[in-house]
Amino acid sequence: MPVQVTRAAWRELFPRAPQAVIDAFAAKQHVLDAAGITETRTRLAYFVANIEHECGGFTIPRLTENINYTHKRAAEIFPTRAGRTAAEVMARFGSAAGWQRKMIDVVYGGRMGNRPGTSDGSTYIGRGGPQWTGRDGYSACEKRAGVPAVAVPESVAQLDLQPEICVAFWVWKNLNPKADAGDFNGLVRIWNGGTNGLADRQHLMAGNDPVIARLSIAKTTAVAVKGLAGGPSTKTPPKEVVKVATAKERNARAGAVAVGGAGGANEAAKTGTQVPAAPLMPPAVAYTLIGVAVVAVVFLTVIIARKKAAVIRNWF
Repeated sequence: MPVQVTRAAWRELFPRAPQAVIDAFAAKQHVLDAAGITETRTRLAYFVANIEHECGGFTIPRLTENINYTHKRAAEIFPTRAGRTAAEVMARFGSAAGWQRKMIDVVYGGRMGNRPGTSDGSTYIGRGGPQWTGRDGYSACEKRAGVPAVAVPESVAQLDLQPEICVAFWVWKNLNPKADAGDFNGLVRIWNGGTNGLADRQHLMAGNDPVIARLSIAKTTAVAVKGLAGGPSTKTPPKEVVKVATAKERNARAGAVAVGGAGGANEAAKTGTQVPAAPLMPPAVAYTLIGVAVVAVVFLTVIIARKKAAVIRNWF
């Protein structure tokens, strides 16, 4: 059953956010419920902390990335794409009005779906709570949140639609499994391609913990979320949740078993119990494969067990 977030709790979580944002989250919990974000306090905590970091708790002007860099700051942020010093940035992009947009078109051009040689870079800058960026990101936002993001980029910053826009990003990045496994660092890497601002995100989450810990669990599941992803709730994590959280390790373990099997088949073939399908390996190679495979299987089994325990522990 989903965690119930009250209007007062939203105000505590985003103390400086515009009232329109608080009203939207208070009225649209079903949007979060449908994505499973309120299924556990851990998912909700990870969601809120990262949104809060990305947009200053919905306080950045127009919920839009500020690209009015100085030459010095541009060199600090984009050394490999804009220039390593303020002088290099100035030599490349000048200092006339609008030079920052020209620079951003180059810095963001040819990636994230932005078309090289166009103004896509400065058009599809970070917007909204999650700071959607890039033409591909805006297309994904449009598809999942139902806003005309590509044609009207400013729609991604619409205050009363922030629940849909934030949830769309979470779903697009498939972040529930990372939260279920308690992998905050891994979730941040998926969010922004690295661990930028990790310490601040962790600090914000720690500050939100007392608020989220006080929230109650719904006794009934809202009709609006029945049959949708994330609902209805269960007392323990469904098997598919554990499978998704441990998929990488289980695949690696299967590969290790196959490698060990190859070594074992090689030695069995020498005894005449099997017909060799390929030239036989030297014994040292075969036994090395078997030994490495056994160690890998044991190690991965332990990791899988730990991840499963983390999923169960975070499912509350």
